[in-house]
Amino acid sequence: MKPRFIDPFTPNRPIDDPDRFFGRADPVNEMVDSLFQIKSGNPKHTIITGDRGVGKSSLLTQVHLTANGDNRLSDRLKIDRGVTKYNFLSIWHDVDATQSAYDLAMAILSKFESAFKKFVSSVNLEIDLAGFGKLGRDKNNPINMTQLIDEFVSRISKVDAEARKNKKDGVLIFIDELDRIRSDSMISSFFKLTSERLARENLKQIGFICAGITGAVQKLEEEHSSILRTFRDVPLPRFNKNEGQEILADGFAKANHTCNMQDLTNKSYDVTVGLPEPIHLLGSEMLSVDTDGILDSADFDNAIKKIVTDVRKNKLASLLKKAGGGKYQKIIEAVASYEKKIVPLDYIARSINQEQSQFSTNMATLLEREILFKPAIGHYAFTDPMLKEYVKANGVLALDD
Repeated sequence: MKPRFIDPFTPNRPIDDPDRFFGRADPVNEMVDSLFQIKSGNPKHTIITGDRGVGKSSLLTQVHLTANGDNRLSDRLKIDRGVTKYNFLSIWHDVDATQSAYDLAMAILSKFESAFKKFVSSVNLEIDLAGFGKLGRDKNNPINMTQLIDEFVSRISKVDAEARKNKKDGVLIFIDELDRIRSDSMISSFFKLTSERLARENLKQIGFICAGITGAVQKLEEEHSSILRTFRDVPLPRFNKNEGQEILADGFAKANHTCNMQDLTNKSYDVTVGLPEPIHLLGSEMLSVDTDGILDSADFDNAIKKIVTDVRKNKLASLLKKAGGGKYQKIIEAVASYEKKIVPLDYIARSINQEQSQFSTNMATLLEREILFKPAIGHYAFTDPMLKEYVKANGVLALDD
């Protein structure tokens, strides 16, 4: 048996190692500029947006590392930080779908109080969480937003004051999974009004840095139409073919494996369409099925087979069922049968023998259920590219309409 090794690929978690973070030089530069502007008293509240699985949490993690003095990524990408290194006080919060503006504010304050206890043991930051908690005591009546902002800003100003005393560059609030919020949560109004109040109170070294799937800003906009003036949108694109190949090659080298596949660049892109999670999954499984330390086409094919029949079988089967029965399965079958990942709508129409107007509602539903996404007008593709391989291997479901 071949020697055991540490798997360099991480399909199940964000990239927390700057040396394993590839591409994205322009978005990283944008995010570093946000840090510089906040430190300089010219806050640019920022949201990273992109398709599900495109690596938003990984980029947010890298920005968090940079904000806390880790220069490895900016040095490797030769990005001018504007300073030797950053030294922000920061907290991280993952949004839950059930949270309201009050819940978010309470979570932020609680984490800052805990952060001071952990990292600045000589300081006892008292921000009266009990007093703030009284705002949310009556669950049957909506919270007065003006009062919520008053109480939140008065407390976050204490956090800012202590950060200054401890020679911090400012205060950062990292928020991931922002797309989970409900449109009636009032979180959009909270962001807008808080940012305005902070500016009026001259608290200009406090910033929100967020991430959410494409459409997150539009979801916020449903509640507060001027939210786009609050957040700077940093779109995160998918990897191109060469960037995906670079990730695989680096991982294989770290595991002391040699790859002899001449067409790996194209074949890997065909099954991953530039998404980091499938790229890492493919790399991990190619290493897993290999027996001699030399990766070839057989290892590639066996890795795909293992993914769709074992590693991701339950998830992919669940996606297929989530799509719905009848006409939905015919559409899925048509998308899977096309030779390329991105499928023209007219091909789907011909495959299921219907006019486009006859299944436009079905297409909209598949987009809403996140089975398909729309990379261009009149073109569709699977949100999870491995679903195509799963359908090719197993077929579609025979569900009733």
